[in-house]
Amino acid sequence: MPSSHPDLPACAGCGRCCHLVVELRPGDIVPEELVAVHAGVRCMDQHGDGACVALDAITRLCTIYEDRPQTCRDFNRGEALCRKILGAAMPAS
Repeated sequence: MPSSHPDLPACAGCGRCCHLVVELRPGDIVPEELVAVHAGVRCMDQHGDGACVALDAITRLCTIYEDRPQTCRDFNRGEALCRKILGAAMPAS
């Protein structure tokens, strides 16, 4: 099956979006040791380089993929924010 965004790397192993701050929403259930609180807001914790603590440093895959926060579930490969992170232009319409 051909990629719908051949100009972008595959999601699996990329992990660039996993360097964004992810605010946890009601209903998100992640292990508390992966949570940080900033100004009273629960977020996924991050390493010093900005990587989410749930991102495996070697495989660049999410270690809690099946239970990842809704924000992560809603993030789509090829959307404007993805392209901004990757420095890729939006395709011509």
